[in-house]
Amino acid sequence: MFRLQPYKRLTEAIQNEAFEPMFAWGLRMAIAAAVPVIWGIATHNLEPATWIGLTAECICWVELKGTFGQRIRVLTGGAFLALFFAILGSITGMGLWLSTLCMLLVAFLSSLFKNLGDRGSGLSICVYLLFIICNAYPVIDIKGIEQRSLLVLIGAGWTVVVSLLISLFMPARQPYRRSVAIMWKAVSNLVAEIAQGWDGKSPRSSIRDIYIKERALRTAIDASLTFHADNAQQAGQDKHEYQLAQLRKATALIGTHIIAIGSELENVNARDTDIALQLKLSALFSALQQASGRMAVYVLTLRPEERLLLLSRISRLTNLVRLLKEYEPGQDTRLSAILARIILLSERVIKLFESCMSSLGEMGADLPVFRSYSLFKTLYTLHPRYWIQNIRLLFNFNTFTTRYALRAAVAATVAMFIYKYFDIDHGYWLPFSVMIILQPYFGATFKKAMERIAGTLAGGLLGGMLLRVHAGMYIKEILLCFSFIFMIYYLRRNYAIAAFIITLNLVLLFNLEAPVTPGLIITRALSTVGGAALAIVAGFALLPHWDRKWLPRHLADAIRTNYEYFIFTFFSPDPTLNWTRFKRNAETKNSNAFDSFNRYMQEPGSRRKPYSTYYQLITHNVRLTRELNNVHIEEESVAGMAGSGASSEQQEKINKCLDYFNQNIQLLANFESDIKIKVILEDEQYRSPFRLTEAQSLYIDKMIIELREMYYDLEKLADTSAKLTH
Repeated sequence: MFRLQPYKRLTEAIQNEAFEPMFAWGLRMAIAAAVPVIWGIATHNLEPATWIGLTAECICWVELKGTFGQRIRVLTGGAFLALFFAILGSITGMGLWLSTLCMLLVAFLSSLFKNLGDRGSGLSICVYLLFIICNAYPVIDIKGIEQRSLLVLIGAGWTVVVSLLISLFMPARQPYRRSVAIMWKAVSNLVAEIAQGWDGKSPRSSIRDIYIKERALRTAIDASLTFHADNAQQAGQDKHEYQLAQLRKATALIGTHIIAIGSELENVNARDTDIALQLKLSALFSALQQASGRMAVYVLTLRPEERLLLLSRISRLTNLVRLLKEYEPGQDTRLSAILARIILLSERVIKLFESCMSSLGEMGADLPVFRSYSLFKTLYTLHPRYWIQNIRLLFNFNTFTTRYALRAAVAATVAMFIYKYFDIDHGYWLPFSVMIILQPYFGATFKKAMERIAGTLAGGLLGGMLLRVHAGMYIKEILLCFSFIFMIYYLRRNYAIAAFIITLNLVLLFNLEAPVTPGLIITRALSTVGGAALAIVAGFALLPHWDRKWLPRHLADAIRTNYEYFIFTFFSPDPTLNWTRFKRNAETKNSNAFDSFNRYMQEPGSRRKPYSTYYQLITHNVRLTRELNNVHIEEESVAGMAGSGASSEQQEKINKCLDYFNQNIQLLANFESDIKIKVILEDEQYRSPFRLTEAQSLYIDKMIIELREMYYDLEKLADTSAKLTH
């Protein structure tokens, strides 16, 4: 078994690379940044090679996600920003006050790039890194500006060429399919978490552990919608895009069905369950997990052999559902109802699997980009409307982003002033460290500061040792090339290791032009420590974002979206129309509240915080969303129900839910006066447009219980808040 561990790790790494190509990203950076360095060594043009390589590295920090058109736009934008801020840094570096003032502007703008998501983070690094480095090495005349601009343009152009050449040979719809494949992988992980404990060996997963996997699925869905929203809107015009949109929708619905299966089993004690039933359920979950994992691979690769393997997994899943039907629960009517519901949900999952297979089959072959994009289509990707959309998104000012941008701008400006005023040799690491470490939340800033310091000290120590290696051995140059790959590979896996490799990379890169002495490495380490200290102080004292203040608002948003979801479900003319939009909004707000709660627990402060009450309230909201999802899943499976209204008894239950919702919303104002939610009062004109099935009636009963408990917890929270205030 010990000998197989390296092989298993290699296999796992290859599988992870297929879904999230971090190694390919690092290889792209290595080619773009290392080739100019090799050219500089061969031709003894180390200074221009360093600037070209630095520019290429900065632009390569932008992760290439989305369609080929999106990649063209982000690369073009990155090249323009690199040139503009390199020139700005180069012409302002001679003056203390001018450098400080420009640092204020650059830090504010680069922080706003976070509004653009993952790509925005890379553009942010490109902007402030080039500005800071060029400001540290200013030019004094027009000729110097022209030369610097030319080198930056060469580096930017070279990077664009390398990136586009790599992208030209990828299948045109692979980014879209990869986003759906990641959703399937998240579904597989969710099934594995729900299955814990039914094998009779491992303990059952907690509600929190299951919700973390559920939230990961929600994140994958949101990421797919972010990068491929235009594709979904244009699905009616393109057969292939339509099939992918249907595939994504079916994948999300499968996730919802699996969550519903997990909800059915929440109140079943595995230890008290018959061993035969445990084995059947464990086998069912295992088949679901295997089928989901195999579907993820098939969606990504479209290989015929993967299709055959997937069909065998679906066939096994069908057989296991049949075996579960044969199980006799005896006189336990409650268990019989739960099993009937699980069987029904599993059969629907199988149908959705078959629907996904059909969509993939009708999609046809996926041609490479160079065969799918005509010259006109390629040029159209640079249409001004795309730039206008991104500019609007970039300058989407709100309380959160504006406070973070101001905090980063002030902290980086102070760091720049200290560096310039005291004329610290290579002191540009001070503002650079501040910008790298400072995060929107204090807990994340503190954690990243510690990881950055540890990685920097270790990387500087190793870099100093490598500087003593004989130049003819070319070890430094070889390590420089590999460092580009591995610092990207570890960027999201372990930031401390990534910081170590980044430090080593920059020490080796700048040593090409001029020898880096041990004294400079010590300065680099001290600047990192100073930058980390400034970032922590700024995060704590300068316009801080404390979740003890924001958590009630996130919680109120979660309650409000569930309320709107409930109103849409039972008091709208057509509750089946675009119901997934309300589902997505409610799940997103629940996730925001959960994330805020986790940050709230890490914040410094009194131990009297009402942790358990907040956690219970978030749990109530999550369960309410699940029950509403179950109502819609049931409604979609029952044809012709929308025309017959709810019975008087059913309407009474629905109105009872509405009454509890209204009471909870009114109670929110007792501890958060800024929360304003419009209440829809109970009235005879509001009637549910469809008659509830037995299962839907049960979901309403569960919602009443959750809403009642939510009311008690809100009362408790209001009392606790009043005591803490006084």
